[in-house]
This record gives sequence, C-alpha cells and structure tokens, in this order.
Amino acid sequence: MKHMVQSLKVFWRSERLIRQNDLRLATQKILFLALAGLVVVFGLVMLSLSVFFALVPHLGQAMAAATVGGADILIAAILVFYARAIKPAQEVKMVREVRDMAITDIEEELARTGAELAALRDDLRKFIRNPMDTLLPAAMGPILSAVIKGVGSSKKHADKPDSS
Repeated sequence: MKHMVQSLKVFWRSERLIRQNDLRLATQKILFLALAGLVVVFGLVMLSLSVFFALVPHLGQAMAAATVGGADILIAAILVFYARAIKPAQEVKMVREVRDMAITDIEEELARTGAELAALRDDLRKFIRNPMDTLLPAAMGPILSAVIKGVGSSKKHADKPDSS
C-alpha cells in the first residue's frame, strides 16, 4: 500500500508538471499567433499599399493587387508554421516517462491487491462451506504432538516400577 501511495504522489506531481508545461507552450503559441495577426493587420497594410502603388505602373491595378495579396498570405503562413513548430522541452519527455511508470506501478499494485482479495474470498468461501477441511490440516500438528507426548509419558509410567 505504501508503494501505491508513493506511485500516486509521483503520478500527481508528474501530471501537474506536464500540464504546467502544456500551458506554457500553449501561451507561447498563442503569443506568436497573435504576433502573426498583428503583423498581418498593421505591417502588411502599409507594405501592401506601398507595393501596390509601386506595381500599378508596371502590372496594372489587378495584377498588382494579386501580387501584394499573395505575398501577405505567404508571410502569414510562415509565421503560423513557425508557431506550430514549437515543441515541448526535453524535460517533458522525461516527466511523461516517470508518469507512465507511476501509472504502471499503480496498475500492478491494484492487480496484486485484486488477486489477494480474490484468494481471500475463495478461502473464506471454502471455510464457510466446510470449516473442518480448513481447520483440520492446521490442527493436525498440535494434535499429533500431544498424542506423541501422551504416548511417551504413558510408556514412562508403564516402565517405572511402583515403589509402594
């Protein structure tokens, strides 16, 4: 039982550390995605206008607008892919392994406890159905030793001549 409590503590701590790390990663990803959105909204408006006005004399208004829009989408996609590429730290892998070991230990302890309870249940059923079969093997040793002592002491009394 002590081992199970220790495994539960390890599981709880590792799970807490994993969740803290997941929250930290999610926060970083959200910040980068917000930054990507901010870049798209403010920076690209100005860049788009300047590129648009620079391309209008060479490509015409429609092609200049399409070129600027494509460049804007490409920059936003690069920022989104970078935000999604952020991976958890190496320590998290170790913490996950420790958590998995704790879960395995808990499962093994529960399986052993279940097996012990099943054996106890079977022994109790056997005792309730036929108590003599259960008690007799345990009582045979003391009964036999008492009989042997009794036979041995009666032989001593029989071998001694009466002095009266």
